[in-house]
Amino acid sequence: MRSDPKTGGDSIVHCDYRHPLLQCLSPYLRALDSLPDTAARRRVQWTPRATGLAAVMMALDTGCTLAQRCSDTLHGMRGDFSRQKRTGQTYNGLLKALTRQAPAVLPVLKTDLKKQAKTALKKVQRVSGWTLLAVDGTKEELPRTRDMEEHFGIADNGKCPQALVTCVVEVTTGLLWDWRISEGRGSEKKHLQEMAGALPDGSLLLADGNFVGHALWSAMDQAGQKFLIRVGGNVSLIRDLFPGSKFERSGDVVYVWPLHRQKQAAPLRLRLIKVKGGKSPVYLVTNVMDRRRLARKSAGKIYRLRWGVELFYRTLKRSLGLAKLRSRCAVRAQVELEWAMVTMTLVALLGIDRLHRRRIDPKRLSPATLIQTLRASLLRDAPPRSARWVAANLNRSIAAAVGDRYRRKSKKRSRYRAITTNTPVLTSLPPSIRKATADERQRARDTCIAIA
Repeated sequence: MRSDPKTGGDSIVHCDYRHPLLQCLSPYLRALDSLPDTAARRRVQWTPRATGLAAVMMALDTGCTLAQRCSDTLHGMRGDFSRQKRTGQTYNGLLKALTRQAPAVLPVLKTDLKKQAKTALKKVQRVSGWTLLAVDGTKEELPRTRDMEEHFGIADNGKCPQALVTCVVEVTTGLLWDWRISEGRGSEKKHLQEMAGALPDGSLLLADGNFVGHALWSAMDQAGQKFLIRVGGNVSLIRDLFPGSKFERSGDVVYVWPLHRQKQAAPLRLRLIKVKGGKSPVYLVTNVMDRRRLARKSAGKIYRLRWGVELFYRTLKRSLGLAKLRSRCAVRAQVELEWAMVTMTLVALLGIDRLHRRRIDPKRLSPATLIQTLRASLLRDAPPRSARWVAANLNRSIAAAVGDRYRRKSKKRSRYRAITTNTPVLTSLPPSIRKATADERQRARDTCIAIA
């Protein structure tokens, strides 16, 4: 390793790691190579690249405490970093470096990960001509400390502080595209509005009944983002707003135009699609008006793939072990959760790349199996003479992390579903549809002429 030492950080020129896990992860963190630690007031040993690798390895570990995870991580990195005195040797020093570098490192890394994700999505075959993305939110449990309650607040469970995480995920591979973190009582809709303008081209966004509303849908439509969202009794739709027009002859055209927004905003034209469900029909709305691009049968099959985002959260909380955060300080908990999201992105990028190289469909990727493979490699030392063989063996193990294909005799369904205050209770009911009044038709014509 050749480096250029500087105060507060080093600029890595070339790096060849001996540990196989570091070899796999380092190419995805190249954006941190020349990033200095400008927030440091003195000479430090934790560089942004070293802290990034350490944070990912800590997230992959299964230690019961963060201190134990840090110990396992330093044990795995000592052959590549400690001899050059490139890293510290204490848990507190590493956490201070992560917290100090987070405002400068995380935005740069997230931007670079989006570029890598865009390249990875080209290796995944599209479904009916679409790149399928799904958005959903989840709550992360936090320790019941005073700092957590003041920063994140008590969420809808009424017992302990929680953090709200909203993610946009590619449904077939579990590749994380973007995410937002806020207090437990934050808004998933607001998170989506922040992320909707930067979604990849040719993508179709899938969402459940929580992501409804004229303001949200209009913002995505103006940004050019196509969506397919489930609606129910919590949505009011309008028909025959422009009677006799060419685009209303099919009968499935509806409008969203709340009474309190009719003077400020124009009506939003959508398609209402009714598909078969389990016990009752499912109603979907989309701004894809061309039926050749999104037919009714295809819409039903595509929306069922939205379950991929639920599998992503299952992997995050159970396979990665993030059902409850370990940090007891609010700032460090935020950093811990951010690097957990980065780790989930790296796991998917690594799996897609290795499967594509071996000409295996990336949709067969099993993130849970891949995390187990990487976790086993973390705690295994790399012998100096056989480091290449160990790295090749790890690549073969990564390529073998695919889902099973056997046919199950029973459905994998839980015995019950937890009811929370943010669960939409009207989703199973059909949406409210009414005919437009004469005043609304006149107001719509005036609004459209003014906009034109």
